Amino acid sequence: MTEEKSTKKKNSLFEWVKAIIIAVLLALLIRAFLFEPYLVEGTSMDPTLHDGERLFVYKTVKYVGEFKRGDIVIIDGDEKNVHYVKRLIGLPGDTVQMKDDTLYINGKKVSEPYLSENRKEAEAVGVKLTGD
Repeated sequence: MTEEKSTKKKNSLFEWVKAIIIAVLLALLIRAFLFEPYLVEGTSMDPTLHDGERLFVYKTVKYVGEFKRGDIVIIDGDEKNVHYVKRLIGLPGDTVQMKDDTLYINGKKVSEPYLSENRKEAEAVGVKLTGD
């Protein structure tokens, strides 16, 4: 009888270990290929994203889709574990310019409502912007 209980305990322990290993492998695969968490640090993406917000980034677009103007992207920094959260405004072959606080893409004026919001916030805290 004790040999049977010992065998059941070993089988039960093996099942738990197997389940934990499978869960860890699935989590690693999901993080590597599907979703990855990021933390927004700084105010450069205000008012869309705020300092301290947490994001889950859908990673498969780089395998199956196209990036579009206006998409929010994660850019790897030169330093390890440094990432930048930014909005994509230019596509390959585009000419991007800022003149007199106005964004131009390929010579055409582009309305970006968040730019005036950021200007108001900067002026409210006393930041002198160039071109003023």
